[in-house]
Amino acid sequence: MRRGSLIATAPTTIAAATSFLGHSELVRRTFSAPRYAGCMFKHIIVPIDGSDFSLQAVDLAASLAKEQGANCTVFMVVDIVQAAALASATPDLVSAWFKTLEEQAEVAVSAAVSRMRSAGVEANGEIAEGYPPDLIMDVAKRNQGDLIVMGSHGRSGLKRLFLGSVAESVLRTSLIPVLIVRGLERKAVRAA
Repeated sequence: MRRGSLIATAPTTIAAATSFLGHSELVRRTFSAPRYAGCMFKHIIVPIDGSDFSLQAVDLAASLAKEQGANCTVFMVVDIVQAAALASATPDLVSAWFKTLEEQAEVAVSAAVSRMRSAGVEANGEIAEGYPPDLIMDVAKRNQGDLIVMGSHGRSGLKRLFLGSVAESVLRTSLIPVLIVRGLERKAVRAA
């Protein structure tokens, strides 16, 4: 691993730390070298959570998939850990809350799949309930994914030193390469 390089590689992971290059430029510089003459990836797993970082990961995955001729699976987890916040709520309230989360997940996955398809990439979507890092790895294994592309920080608000907790867990446990998209954080501008 070289200091200052765009891509830091380990035996089973790739961590991209760039937001200043366009997505197709990053893909061209990273994967179009002569040593990657053939298609390197056939199936890309793209876990999302509806955050800006995950949408930037969708765009990068679409660019990479188009150049590699790969298919994509967009995946979203309805996080059961969040249910702990409603431990003292009535069963009806918890049920309604989960239904709302599932509906939001369906909308987010559908929008991401549409975004990929409009970019010319074959994509499908999946939703599940559970613990995100474990389910991401299950989806990658079941779909024979050979790359995971995900945002560095999600909506959870839990920020580690450089990575979000889900991204960090996936990066540490994945047996396939993981491309972490550290995009630009978009802040709202207040009107004066």
